[in-house]
Amino acid sequence: MSDHSRWVTQLPLEFVGDAISLSGLTGTRLKCDVIRTYYPFWWRITSGGPRVGYQYNSAIVELNAAIGEVYIEDTKETLLGSAGHALNLKINHFNDQKLNTENLKIVLVEEDNDCYTHLKNVIQKRWEEVPLDMIEGSFPENTSNIYLLNDTLEDALSKIANLKLGNAIYYFDPLRSVTWDAVEKVAKSRMAKLFETRTELLIFLFTSDWFLGRNDFAALPCSPDENKWTEGEQKSVYEVDALFGDQDWRKDILCEKTVEIKEKNLLELYKQKLWRWFRYVLPMPFNPKSNQLFHVILCSNYNAGVNRTKNAFISKTLNPPFKPDINRAYTTFRFYNPKTTRGISGQRRPLVWKILRKLIKEHVDGICDRYCKDFKEDCPSPRFIQDCLEWLKTKGYLEDFPVDNAWGHELPRYRLNWETISRILKINQPSELVALSPEEFANTEMGKTLEAIKNWKQALARKQD
Repeated sequence: MSDHSRWVTQLPLEFVGDAISLSGLTGTRLKCDVIRTYYPFWWRITSGGPRVGYQYNSAIVELNAAIGEVYIEDTKETLLGSAGHALNLKINHFNDQKLNTENLKIVLVEEDNDCYTHLKNVIQKRWEEVPLDMIEGSFPENTSNIYLLNDTLEDALSKIANLKLGNAIYYFDPLRSVTWDAVEKVAKSRMAKLFETRTELLIFLFTSDWFLGRNDFAALPCSPDENKWTEGEQKSVYEVDALFGDQDWRKDILCEKTVEIKEKNLLELYKQKLWRWFRYVLPMPFNPKSNQLFHVILCSNYNAGVNRTKNAFISKTLNPPFKPDINRAYTTFRFYNPKTTRGISGQRRPLVWKILRKLIKEHVDGICDRYCKDFKEDCPSPRFIQDCLEWLKTKGYLEDFPVDNAWGHELPRYRLNWETISRILKINQPSELVALSPEEFANTEMGKTLEAIKNWKQALARKQD
């Protein structure tokens, strides 16, 4: 990895017992709930499911495992973190003994010595049957399929490359951001072929810190002139250089625009980097408190999983569901394009419509190319699919998506043209995902329940005093 990594700073850590102390019902707690939902869903698919007895190799790689437990300051409760949910899936089968997790590997990497010690304590406390000596030992002698590494990210990635992981999720969950070198090292090692589907990334990004600062971390300057930067601002700029792996971002971010605009620009630029390796990039926003904003970004080449995750996030965060009137849209489409439906009656639909329908309903950001796996369900020929995509482009339903891929493959990529979709088919673009605020959460059923539990605990504590 490059020298960029030396600029990445971390936030101070606090512990309650063995759990890492964090605040925000709509931040850490909600993030952990999304992970708790996604891990078993992903594993059931990538392991082959009950049809083959879940026998396919799969792995969850927690590259910043922390402790496995989080203490939520707002409600005084200790919950499983993402690493804890990974172990719970592996060891407890989510309380379903019919699930065979034998071929699921869990790889936990934690560089910080204090966190590593707490992580071992949590494992011993919650899963005493796990042999610590074995999971910390050499890979060839480890028969548990659980691996625990107290290593730097670079050293850990080199070691993990020797494991036969099968389908794998790599979760980068640092306290602020990860270097692009680390992201690309995983992508290069795992995806030799164009948009392979066996690898997914989850990436944590504390979006607002760059523009609001925090503690001793300085907000980014509003000028690209290095002579005007303070020492703290210079360090922050170099850390974003590490995030992107270059300096191209500076002209769009180091400016006098509002914080909200710069946050959106930063996220869009980062998505463009990730789109080189992945068809689908889904940033899920979280608002832990006040003006703070972070994202967990799901990167995948498997559309169904991304769409399922987006819908789950929407349901947990009060975002409006996307429910387009597809039947009405098809009637309009048929009216404007009668040649496509000649000889087609009943419930049958032309291929161009099937593709357009999937793009509208199921593809995050409406992005596609001729090799998308869900298109093969309707037509196995990439050449015919390419013809359909070009036809949709000539009609204005699609537009070029000019993002190169990491393999140098001359593959045309397309994106929905929402102006045409809205004007002709009367389907408006899905609302942008927004974070659930603490105030909004307080009015949900879960928020009211947690507040009642909190008040009960406080009353009980006063009574005991």
